[in-house]
Amino acid sequence: MLGLGLFVAYPAVAHFGRPATALALLATLAAYIVASLCFRHPLRWLVPPAAGVAVFVASPPVAWLLFVPPIVINAMLAWLFGRTLVHGRVPLIARFAEIEQGTLSAELAIYTRTLTWLWTLLFIAAALLSFALAMSGHRDAWSLFTNFINYLLVAALFLGEFAYRRRRFPNYRHHSPLQLLRNVRGTNLFER
Repeated sequence: MLGLGLFVAYPAVAHFGRPATALALLATLAAYIVASLCFRHPLRWLVPPAAGVAVFVASPPVAWLLFVPPIVINAMLAWLFGRTLVHGRVPLIARFAEIEQGTLSAELAIYTRTLTWLWTLLFIAAALLSFALAMSGHRDAWSLFTNFINYLLVAALFLGEFAYRRRRFPNYRHHSPLQLLRNVRGTNLFER
């Protein structure tokens, strides 16, 4: 729950707050993810706040560090989706659909491959636009895109695709968007 709170707070802090505060929050979020994935020690939960305080106190004068996460995160998501489009691999969206449907029909297999391409292209475009806006010197435009519009585009594709799929394939079972997110969370994204 803490990770979700940090993730949700970051865009507003990055847009409205000082760079040092945003970097501290980002360090706290990164340390939280690393601590939850890599450490089993009972005191592992002290790592995130310690990382955030250390970054805030150090107050690095390198505000350009704020430009890096949106580019890297979108590029990594593009890679995560795109690498599954290689011949012989199961497209990432197909893996999620298999949880819902079992073995996929030919039409669903084609649909999920196309949808995996769409997600890959969205993340590539977001990474490139984040980079271009960072290089343009228009910090407000960059911040508006990376901290708000980017998230809205992801949500619009996720929810829009759900609505489209229900109309396009009415004879198939469709989990709710919340259950779809649970399926994604429960999937090892680096298999197959």
